[in-house]
Amino acid sequence: MRILCICFFSLLSLCAGAQNVGDGEPDIIYDRQQLAGANLNLNGYGIFYNYLKYKDAKHLRIYNIDLNFVKHEKETRTPSIYQDPQVKSYIYGKQNTFYTMRLGLGQKVVLTEKLRKGGVQLGYNWQSGAVLGFTKPVYLQIVYVRQTPETEDYFIEIEKFDADRHFAENIYGRASGLRGLGELKFYPGIYFKSSLYFEFSNYKDGLKGIETGVSADAFLKTIPIMSTKVLEKDISNPKNHQVFIALYINFFLGKKENI
Repeated sequence: MRILCICFFSLLSLCAGAQNVGDGEPDIIYDRQQLAGANLNLNGYGIFYNYLKYKDAKHLRIYNIDLNFVKHEKETRTPSIYQDPQVKSYIYGKQNTFYTMRLGLGQKVVLTEKLRKGGVQLGYNWQSGAVLGFTKPVYLQIVYVRQTPETEDYFIEIEKFDADRHFAENIYGRASGLRGLGELKFYPGIYFKSSLYFEFSNYKDGLKGIETGVSADAFLKTIPIMSTKVLEKDISNPKNHQVFIALYINFFLGKKENI
């Protein structure tokens, strides 16, 4: 995550110093591009970084890395019944948070060139490769009552979510997101995505635009994001998934470069 964020903000500063597209300026032959951005999709969100090498004027090879947070469609945030503004809301039934890291190759194809300042370049690209999913168990703050003949005391314990013992009545709130980092489980798989992009930077060597398409991540095992006991109570009969398909939109910034 830190490496991707550094790449993203470095490219922002590079774009700020790029040259304007201007009439009469000599053409520069670029041999590579770098871009980074943010991703929004039906299953979550993420960040990405692409390094691209020109194969010819209209075709580029893509080297991709991205990191994404993936959610289940039945996730619903629940406020605590305990009136404490410091308490974090939680998602009842969520057993694990799920993240993916993709590493892949692809190709970018330019369909129409940007001929003037304020113009738009249109193209498409595809990518495929390996994806590594990893889950982290969800921990909650659970309220317990200690009774004696004279008093009734309440205390809180931090526990991993258990559908047999944890309910809205005794869940105080969500525990720290750092809980469970030592209990990560990994799920290998493959991914594919394809999209159209629109690039409209006002700089000759700048890149700025949006990309929209569809992605698919397939894993060797079903990913246990939600508790199966909680899902079984839903009349729509939802399941945890082994394959995640989503429409997405990317927002990117970057820079063209030459040797």
